[in-house]
Amino acid sequence: MKLTFTLLFILVATFSGSAQAQEPLRFKLSQNIPVSTPSGQLSDPWSGGLNTPQFSSIDLNKDGQQDLFIFDRQLRKVYTWLAVQQNGKWGYQYAPAYEAFFPEDLNYWVLLRDYNCDGLQDIFTSSPLGIRVFRQEQAAQGQLQFTLTTDGLRYNARDINMQMGSADVPAISDVDGDGDLDVLLTEFSQGNYLELYRNVQVEQGLDCGTLSFVQQSDWWGGITECNGCSNFKYGEYCDTREGESIAKPTHSGHEGSSILLLDQDADGDQDLVLGGMQCNDLVLMENVGTASDALMTGYDARFPAIKPANFNLYPAAFYEDVTFDGVPDLLVAPQVDHDTWNMDFQHSVWLYRNQGAKNNPDFTFTQEDFLQAQMIDVGEGAYPAFADLDGDGDLDMLVGNQGVFRSNTYGGAISHYRNTGTATAPAFELVTHDYLALHSKQAFHIKPAFTDINGDGATDLILTFKGLQQGSTRIMLLQNLAKSGQPAAYDLAYLQVLLRVADGDSPAFADLDEDGDQDILLGKGGGGLAFYRNTGSVTSPVYTLENNTSFQGLEDAVSRRSLSPAMYDIDGNGTLDLLTVDESGEMRIFRNIKESMNGTFTAEAEVLENELTQQSQPTRLGRGLSIAVAPLGGENKPYAILGTQGGGLYLLQQTAGHQAAPEAGEELVLTIYPNPHDRSQNSGPLRVGASEPVQLEMFDMVGKLVYRSQGTYSRTHSPMLQQLQAGMYVVRAVSESGKQKSRKIILY
Repeated sequence: MKLTFTLLFILVATFSGSAQAQEPLRFKLSQNIPVSTPSGQLSDPWSGGLNTPQFSSIDLNKDGQQDLFIFDRQLRKVYTWLAVQQNGKWGYQYAPAYEAFFPEDLNYWVLLRDYNCDGLQDIFTSSPLGIRVFRQEQAAQGQLQFTLTTDGLRYNARDINMQMGSADVPAISDVDGDGDLDVLLTEFSQGNYLELYRNVQVEQGLDCGTLSFVQQSDWWGGITECNGCSNFKYGEYCDTREGESIAKPTHSGHEGSSILLLDQDADGDQDLVLGGMQCNDLVLMENVGTASDALMTGYDARFPAIKPANFNLYPAAFYEDVTFDGVPDLLVAPQVDHDTWNMDFQHSVWLYRNQGAKNNPDFTFTQEDFLQAQMIDVGEGAYPAFADLDGDGDLDMLVGNQGVFRSNTYGGAISHYRNTGTATAPAFELVTHDYLALHSKQAFHIKPAFTDINGDGATDLILTFKGLQQGSTRIMLLQNLAKSGQPAAYDLAYLQVLLRVADGDSPAFADLDEDGDQDILLGKGGGGLAFYRNTGSVTSPVYTLENNTSFQGLEDAVSRRSLSPAMYDIDGNGTLDLLTVDESGEMRIFRNIKESMNGTFTAEAEVLENELTQQSQPTRLGRGLSIAVAPLGGENKPYAILGTQGGGLYLLQQTAGHQAAPEAGEELVLTIYPNPHDRSQNSGPLRVGASEPVQLEMFDMVGKLVYRSQGTYSRTHSPMLQQLQAGMYVVRAVSESGKQKSRKIILY
């Protein structure tokens, strides 16, 4: 015991001033900064944006009311929205804590269906073998749990997997009306035909939840998709030569189809709504056969008739009740998984309210920006930056984008949000979606940033963008023509090239070598980090590459492409830290980067608090992220603001890990006795006292939460810690007013 105590004492002496002994950094996703547009205040402004969503219903919080699950194909991200009632009216509220319960590797398409009759929605999704299934299990209150059932659905006595293209969206539905789920998908090799895989669970008297399929039809409905859009034949092949029928691929190698089944005319069978990868509209085909033997003989290319859905590429339809009247509505959204340069992603979720019945719908067009109207959504991509643009002493916000389709033109633009609140209680109001009138300049991937390049005290604007005419990406300087403290004045006529970089690169500015001018850390499109030293001067910057794509061990990696950096003293210890986001969806923090310039950065990734699990976790915020950090809560109260490929933003409020001294008269006093503490039961409990009622948390040295006090706030705590391993921990006390204090403790 004496040896153990001695070793632990040495451990504290060695690490008490190091990053390993610092309080873990923690953030929470927040909506606590209001944002308004000319249409009014946004109800969920910081919800990430949507581009190519897929919709399913699910009861997330087990209150008996169906909530909303969204999977965005392009972002490869899950969104969870709770159904909430305010002033007697139902609506949706973003609830990201539930997203952590869904499998991480969902891809291409996701549909939730209950296949085993337990009232819980299960997951059907894409896999290399075709269709993967996760079963939802009973879980603790407030949580969800999914277990992999099969990595590939099979048919004909499980001999053959249901192969399908990753671009397709199948129908998982009771096609024949016998009460179990069947599968209708596009034939894999050529894409001319639809194949029906009938679930024989009911016919064979098998247990509910048995996934037993036979291929009922390899030419369902007699439909043949031929080259081009709205080019169908019925009961015959696409091409006939010299009396011989020859099937030709629909799109020179199948490119993708979306399938929705619904009973459009109340005749008891399933009609077909079909979308195509290269097509801009949906087609409706009426089933003139039966539920068990479908037959189509024609199509309607204007669906829904009231206002036909129309996107430049690949629409898909989903049938879910989102208006809270018990009748499913029609949602239509594009399903492209790459940049198209011709899609209006600010208005890419069309809602048609069903004023009829489930099996005899009557669709009325409601809006073209379902949920998007509740949040910041600037189109495709979002790149935030903050500065006092109007000289009133608080931070305003600019949000650049990759591009937006507006007035029949696709181009990059910057949205300007003025802070109409204060420096400590901001409130953002949209001024324009085209700051500096850049939309017509044929610039794309516009990433704004602010720094004082020339040292005159006025904030200069940095624009990184790809020019269509030049075909290259450049970091450009717009010097602030106004004096310090005055409203910013930027003139595109004075645009100056700082550095030519590759598309996808993102800069962050700081004086890293402490010579009085601004250097660059450049996040690379390939995932690496490069250091450019300013070898010029404050007034004439010259950037010289010191290390390319592998600075401090951050190297190119497929899983971490599009690295976006930001530098800020996030732990309040007086030195700069590095925060990065990338294609993985994670935010990572590297502390004290100036001290690590000649070494390797060490990352902290489990930084997001989850209110449901009461644990910290890595962020899972989708592809194409960008990052800015700003003290939006006032001095020593930073937020990380993350932009997404979906054109929206996430607001991450820091909740722990900042060492700033409290204001006079407000310090929380925390005492721990005995310290070091013997964990044995005979030694008695640990005694923790505070100057006001608090709750306690304990973290190990890698930041894992190992203890949380239960019940009300109290000035005294006596936690029993026998279950913990010997070692050093951080005890954090949090008062009801939000004051925090941390102390280290040794257990032996």
